[in-house]
Amino acid sequence: MIFRIFSALILTSIGGIIGFSMADRLRESRRICEEIGYLFQQTAFFIAYRQDDVYTICRNLKSDPELKHLTFLKNLPDCYNTGEDFRRLWTDALESQKNINVEESEILVHFGCILGKSDAQSQAESISGLQKELSRITEIRTENLLKKGRLYRSAGLLFGVMAGILVI
Repeated sequence: MIFRIFSALILTSIGGIIGFSMADRLRESRRICEEIGYLFQQTAFFIAYRQDDVYTICRNLKSDPELKHLTFLKNLPDCYNTGEDFRRLWTDALESQKNINVEESEILVHFGCILGKSDAQSQAESISGLQKELSRITEIRTENLLKKGRLYRSAGLLFGVMAGILVI
């Protein structure tokens, strides 16, 4: 009998852990959207007010502690090497991070194509357009977290309790 009760508690815990981990994935998606928004703001500042080139921007972004969940930034180049294509390097670095959703990844690929391609004003306008699109996606991620996060946590615990009851 003690073994059954212990098994029921273990199954309840496992269900809760699964539910909470699924909700945590939603929270991580929203956090990544927020960091991408911060990335856009910082880059727009570097371009518009400091007139930085793409490699200086990359160095600054790599050292920014507010962008710790955007791990692909660590794979960006620090300086120009003859014959390299910055857009290809950006895309390759972006592909190295697996926890970015498709919509955010597409926006970041487009962002990488914008960097250093035109004058500062045009880049700032393009980044502003991307920020609007990202705001829409961030709103969706927040709604998903609020709606589905609670559902995942509750369902995980419920299924864990149901499995525990079946064991008893």
